[in-house]
Order: sequence, then C-alpha cells, then structure tokens
Amino acid sequence: MSTSRVAACSCGQLRIEEHGEPLGVGVCHCLARQRRTGSVFATVAAFVAMLAACNSAPPPVAPMPPPPADAPATTGIAPENTAGLYWVPYVTCDDCAVPQAIAAYLTPDEHVARAIRAALDGKLALGLPYLVHTDELGVAPRAIAVVIGAFGSRDAAARAASASPVVAGVQARAIAIDAKASPAEAPRHVTVVDRGGPVQAWSKADVDAAKQSADGHDAVIAALAPRPAACSVLPGDVFVVEDGDVDWYELAPVRCGGELAYIDWTKSLLGHAVIVRNGGAQTLTQIVGAECDTPSLKTWRYDADGRHDDAPHAPHAAPLAKGGC
Repeated sequence: MSTSRVAACSCGQLRIEEHGEPLGVGVCHCLARQRRTGSVFATVAAFVAMLAACNSAPPPVAPMPPPPADAPATTGIAPENTAGLYWVPYVTCDDCAVPQAIAAYLTPDEHVARAIRAALDGKLALGLPYLVHTDELGVAPRAIAVVIGAFGSRDAAARAASASPVVAGVQARAIAIDAKASPAEAPRHVTVVDRGGPVQAWSKADVDAAKQSADGHDAVIAALAPRPAACSVLPGDVFVVEDGDVDWYELAPVRCGGELAYIDWTKSLLGHAVIVRNGGAQTLTQIVGAECDTPSLKTWRYDADGRHDDAPHAPHAAPLAKGGC
C-alpha cells in the first residue's frame, strides 16, 4: 500500500495529496523560496508530478505532409516506434521510457547542418528534423546531430538510418544515447533560429547594458528593442554555442560576423519540444524560465509559419515540477 501525504496551507483551502515516496528531501536557500517562506532555508520534498513532460513510448507523431514532387525517397525516416520526439532535460515521470538511440546525420559544420535540415524540412513530420549537439546526448564524436528520429532501441534507429538518403554528402547513422547525460550541463549546445522572418540580434555589450536596468525576459527584451541590431539572423540559421554563453531562458547566443550576439530566447529552438494534441494540431512547447530547478513552460500553436500566441488547450507558462534545489 502506498503512503499518502497531504500538504495544506494554514487555512486549509488549498490541499495537495501525494502518494508514494518522495524523490528527495532537502533544504533550499534560493531567493525565490526565501521570499515565499520568510526564512533563510525552506524544507523541500519533491514528488513525481502527475502532469509531466515525459518521453513516453510512443509519443504522438504529427501526420506526414505529402512530399514535394522532387523530394528524394524518405521511406523509413519517420519512425513508427518513436520513443520521444525531443531530448528534454527536464523529465518528471519515473515510469517514462527515454529514447535509447537516435537516427541522425552528424556534421561538425554549421553550414552543412543547415543544408541537411533545409533539405529535409517539409519531408518529415512537423518538428523533424531537430538539431542538438552530441555533447547534450553524451556521445561522441563531437558534432551537430540532425536528428530524424528517436527510438526505443538501437536496432530500430539503425533501420531508419539505413533507409535514409545521403544528404549534403552525409549518411544518417544510429547513435546509442547515454541515458545519464544531462543536456542542461553539456559544454556545447546548438542554437537554431525558429521559423518566421529575420530576427534581430544584439551585441553582448548592448545585452549587458540592458540587464543593468532591466530584470526578467520581457523587461530585457523591451530594453533592447530601441537599440540598433548588431545583425539579423535568418530562420534555420545554425550556431554551435558554448554553455557559458547561453543566457538561459532569456536570450539565445548567435554570432554576428564572428562576434557573440544574442536573440530573444523565444525566437530560437533552444529548450523546446514539438508535440501533437487535439486531433493533430501541432504545438510547440518551450522552457521559458526556471526557478530553483523547476522549469516554466510556454506553449504556442505551431505550423509551417512558426509559432503563434493563441495555442488552444495549452496553458501558458505552466510550471512543471522536477526535483528540488
């Protein structure tokens, strides 16, 4: 019989009941919890969230659009036993099956990765292919992975890779994933500019100046808006970036003429996952904040033109519990 625990506010109008053992118990001294509790330390017990962004097998997969007349044969690229469309650093479901392998094109060259992605765009389910760095998957060699599917076994990934065409001189391959890899702690990431029009990028100096007078994503973007752009980057542009340059959940690093610059986090595909719900309507969910290791998610309606704010049946900035501090 599982243990039941009840947490409640002092008046008792708000109650939460949890079953089973906690994932962990500890104390936290982050500023957010100090403000909430009025204490230097707060006691934390973390439980598995019932509403979880988990890579269950199989997840819903978007229906494949009809291929263009000149499209190369892609039989086998869209996997039938996908074990998770995206590699998400926050996994909150103990019973969820994480992908065991991916089928992907590997290249260290940003321009080649962009060419592969562009060549496959529209020929797979919406949201595929997606790009991650092999550092985030905990595998070698160090390269950009243009992922065409994530699978519950290496054999399934190998079948999909062997059935895939050579693109930009690169053959897809199957790669076993390190289940213990932590994408959020990887030394390198890949910034991909989302669909839509050209995106304004600001210099690091302008970003630093804006952060002196503004706090939080919306305020920083408003402070940057009147400043001249260092350059504009285009949808589909690809940049390998160092972890230390990522301004998590606020600004995504890119390069302007070889110099570090930043775009609005929500104009990139960092920390995102495309999912399908409600009769095949595509949505894009992205981590847009984190407080004491608990992410906040925002969901947009998503189509060939990119994201739109009026995502139906999807809460905005919904918290997703994970662990404690």
